[in-house]
Amino acid sequence: MALEMVKILEMRDENPNVRTFVLDKRIEAKPGQFCMLWIPDVNEKPFGFARLNGNIEIMVKKRGKFTKRMFSLREGDMIGFRGPYGNGYFKLRGKNVCLIGGGIGIAPLLPLIDIAIDKNISITIIHGANTRNELIPLRRLKKVDGDNIRIILTTDDGTYGKKGTVCDVLKDIVNEGIDHIYTCGPEIMMEKVMRIALNNNIPCQISMERYIKCGIGICGHCAIDNSGLMVCKDGPVFDARVLKDSEFGNYIRDKCGSIINL
Repeated sequence: MALEMVKILEMRDENPNVRTFVLDKRIEAKPGQFCMLWIPDVNEKPFGFARLNGNIEIMVKKRGKFTKRMFSLREGDMIGFRGPYGNGYFKLRGKNVCLIGGGIGIAPLLPLIDIAIDKNISITIIHGANTRNELIPLRRLKKVDGDNIRIILTTDDGTYGKKGTVCDVLKDIVNEGIDHIYTCGPEIMMEKVMRIALNNNIPCQISMERYIKCGIGICGHCAIDNSGLMVCKDGPVFDARVLKDSEFGNYIRDKCGSIINL
């Protein structure tokens, strides 16, 4: 897909280090797919979609050269966009689903939550972070009426919500009739979610993150050992059964391809 320049319509701070960018762009995409954003003289990076109905929204955490430059942009500035990419995306199944987001990992789950709400599916959302100011405010979910949505917030240090991790909560509720689990967040967290799901025979879909250069399966940088599947082309969302015997949860590779143990 050709690169195009799109305007930043709005910016919204979610917490001290996370900002949502509303772009002047509407696309047909599936929850869990991603785009590549480009800033001249900086680089190009992959980002998932935090909203798909209407102008797309991208949630960004400030942590490197590219994202720090994004935080210097203003409403009305232009940014390069290409996408959507990814043939592996979240597929909504079941009548009693659980969505688990660690930190900014809640972002690509939000479009799936929108669809589940429209279908009147029973939803449990577990959102966790290390501390209170790293949680993402779930503003648009507060407007939802009804008994089919439950939100559980956790912090490792107990400064907000339940003290502990999202996995602690999942262990407590896993026998409440959950028939499908969806997760995105730190890989160590997701690997634990995967094991809980597999041990309880609950289907689980995982949004996997790797260093992506091309976004279309050409460079091979995001290939998964031992399967050879590519995160950008075959994912980024995978069934837990595909990942359980892979590198997932053990190590990642940096931009030079060197292994970094988790």
